[in-house]
Amino acid sequence: SDSKTNLEKLPWQPNGYENWSYTCNNGLKHNINFTSLGSEEKPALLLCHGFGASLFHWRYNLPELSKHYRVYAIDLLGFGFSDKPLIDYGSELWSHQISSFINEIVGKKTVVLGNSLGGFAVLHAAANYPELIEA
Repeated sequence: SDSKTNLEKLPWQPNGYENWSYTCNNGLKHNINFTSLGSEEKPALLLCHGFGASLFHWRYNLPELSKHYRVYAIDLLGFGFSDKPLIDYGSELWSHQISSFINEIVGKKTVVLGNSLGGFAVLHAAANYPELIEA
């Protein structure tokens, strides 16, 4: 809980949260930081941050959303505690990352929500992998 606002929030972890080994669309593996809260029986929700941010951007949203969803937040490749390889970044890469995360970690259709660049990435993922997205 935040002492100034009295709001529940995700505690800061200086070494990141959970780790997932993502196989990029070029075949290389990268470490991806993510977190998850809430019961696995609830509908799945994936949060994607904007440019220059990280999953910690959602620190106040995660506890509240976890009351209704199994909520996941991910650091996109190149941001936060995820790897930052010297590769070309773009919509194809992040869309692939999101679809792979849903397939490998979430394991069911998922509501996706993004802020700024994250909104673009989840929109691209929804257009290219509609079978993974819960409307």
